[in-house]
This record gives sequence, structure tokens and C-alpha cells, in this order.
Amino acid sequence: MKKILLLVCVLGSVLSVKAQDGLAVEQQYPGDAKAAEIYRIAAEKQNNPKTSALRTTWIANKPSSNWFISGRLGGGGVWSKHATDAGFWSPWDWANDKETFWHPQWALSLGKWFTPVWGARLDVSPRGSSYVFKNQYPNEDKWQGTSGTKYWTATIDYLVNLKNFFLPYNPKAFFNPVLYGGVGAIHTNKGSNDDGFYNIAAKGGLQLNFRLNDAFDLFLDGQALLVPGRFDRDPSATFISSDVITNASIGLTYRFNFRHFIKSPICDQDLIDALNKEINDLRNRPVPVCPPVKVCPEPEVKETVTPTTVSQVELTPVFFKINSSAVLSEQLVSVARAAQYLLDNPSAKIEIKAYSDKKTGTAKVNLKLSEARANSVAKVLTQKFGIDKSRIKTSFYGDTVQPFNENDKNRVAIFVK
Repeated sequence: MKKILLLVCVLGSVLSVKAQDGLAVEQQYPGDAKAAEIYRIAAEKQNNPKTSALRTTWIANKPSSNWFISGRLGGGGVWSKHATDAGFWSPWDWANDKETFWHPQWALSLGKWFTPVWGARLDVSPRGSSYVFKNQYPNEDKWQGTSGTKYWTATIDYLVNLKNFFLPYNPKAFFNPVLYGGVGAIHTNKGSNDDGFYNIAAKGGLQLNFRLNDAFDLFLDGQALLVPGRFDRDPSATFISSDVITNASIGLTYRFNFRHFIKSPICDQDLIDALNKEINDLRNRPVPVCPPVKVCPEPEVKETVTPTTVSQVELTPVFFKINSSAVLSEQLVSVARAAQYLLDNPSAKIEIKAYSDKKTGTAKVNLKLSEARANSVAKVLTQKFGIDKSRIKTSFYGDTVQPFNENDKNRVAIFVK
């Protein structure tokens, strides 16, 4: 998995070179130390399980993933500027008179979550009805409630998961409140005294979702639909004098092709640069560099045999770039010397002691980084030079020990015979 993520990082870095002109961290914060600090802060935020989903970077999901369809059934009523003339003082007064003000509503939605925080949907209410107010006595300007009117609405809604907006992403969370708002169209059917009409509608609401499993949610929904005053059969009304349709409903959501969202890996730019350099070096070499032969041919036996002595190959440290555990190509000569020592002395063993510099990162991060450096050198010895891993011991000290006076040289792994 780590190799796959690393490959993604390398390919992403290569493909986005032009896009990064002027935007790269190194250009906005010149200097290795400052750029490394920016990378460290970003990586810590991304890897911290307590970071809210809003502040986390996510890998874009496939176009076919995380779609949903939902249906709801409920009831509602209308409130307009003439409602007070008829004795109703709030958009929810319809709930006080079930015989006249309760009118059924139903709707269907099709949508998609693009991140754990936001999504979008097409919401259609094919058939709704509502109590309306009419001026039964035009000369006296007296308004009163009359029979309902039929209508349908279609809106595009923007969805925000409030839990993920403030808290870390948890795909198994039981409760997810979703705030939404949208715009669209409304059409009223032809009435007895006027023609139906099309116009703009604006919507806002809150949906309380209760997770049943990965496929289904049960939810409660409350919304307000802002419509032109003509909905109330007032031909002189404008959009400024709007009516409000309030609805309350219960519904069920089905998620299809559901996939958990994946955090985007924060890539180590130094590691990417080192890998690119190693790739370019290998491409530019006319003759491949092969590891030393593990089994050498038997020397010619002479009459006088000189006693063998232990090889005195000089072992040199392996230095690393800041915040990196990759063995650079120019450091392979130090690893090759250690390999040659072990090949020359079949009974010898070696210890790799790795460190991190004190001026970069935290103690916890540096300890893990030094461990990765020791393991990285050991891996090169075993895989590139064929050394048996039983002959290698690794130790790591983070920044608790600084073998060199110069800070940058302490990004190092040292061979000990």
C-alpha cells in the first residue's frame, strides 16, 4: 500500500509541475527549514485523527461513487402577507388546524456526496397542495383561507454535513445533521379563477439523518420554500412580497455504490526529489551498476598459504536529506562499503545506528524517522547487495543523541562493526 501511495505521489508531482509554477511551498517560503516546517505542519494536520473533515484533504471519489436516492412524505402549509388578515401569524400555524391547513406533500431526490462535508442533489416534489388565502370581498380588502392549490417544485440543493464540518470524518456515525439550501422552479396548476404560472423558488432546510447501515438512512426533514406572492393568487404581488411554504416530513435514503472517503497522502517532496534523481542517474548510466558477487571463485592454491586477516574496509556514514529516509544514489557507495566488508568477512555482523537532527520536527516524529532510516539502509543491504538480514542489527535514537556537532549531519545512519 505504501508503494502505491508513493507512486501516486511521484506521478502527481511529475504531472503537476507546470500547475505548481509560483504555487510551490519552496517558492512561497524560500529556505529548506521553512519549507520543511510547512510540510511538517501539513502532514501532522492531515494525519491527526482529530482533524475535522473540513480541514482534511480527500482523494476525489469516482464519478460513479457515493450517489444516493431518497423519498419523503409529510405535510405543510403556506403563509403569506395576507395570512395575518385571515388570523394566522406564523408560517407554522397550519399545524393548529388539521382539517383545513394540513396538506400532504411528497418528494424524491437524487444526489451525490463529493466529500464528507458537501454534496448536491436534484429535489423534485411532483405533487403538493397547500391552503391559500383569497380576498373574498375585494371592496373591503378582507382576506380569508380558502381551498388548497396544487403545485410542483424542482430545485438544485447544496448539502453540508454539519457533523463533518466541525468534527472528524466517521463513516459509521449514527447521527448526521445536514443543512441544505437551493434554488429552482415552481409551477402551480390552473385554478378556477386564473391560469397556473411558472416562477423561481428558493429553499432552505435541515435534515436529521439516522444511519441504519451502509446502504440506508432514516431521516426527519423540515424546510421552508420561498415562492412569489402570486402563489397566493394575488396578481399584483411581486417576488419581494413572497409567500412561504413550510413542510415537515419523514423519509428514507438509499446509498448506491457507497465508498468510504480516503485521505489524500501528504507526500515528502525531498523523497520525491531523491527518487527522481535516482531514476535520472540510472537512466544516464551507460553500463548498469551491479551489486558485488556474493560467491567468489576459489583462489588458486599455492604451496605457501598466508593466514587470512580480517578485511579493514573503511565504513562511512549514510547521510539523508531533511525529513527523508530514502537512501540517495550518491550515498550508495557507503552502503556498498558495508556490504563489501560483510562479504569479505562471512562471520562478521554489523549494526546500523540511525539518528535525526534536533532542529527539525518533534521528538516523536524524529524517533520514527530515525527508525525508518535504519530500516531503509538495512533493506538496501539485503535486497540490493544480497546480505542475510540475520547479520544486520538496527538501532535508532531520534534526536536524543547527536553524533555530529553540525546539526544537518545528524540526519545520518552509522555502521558499527
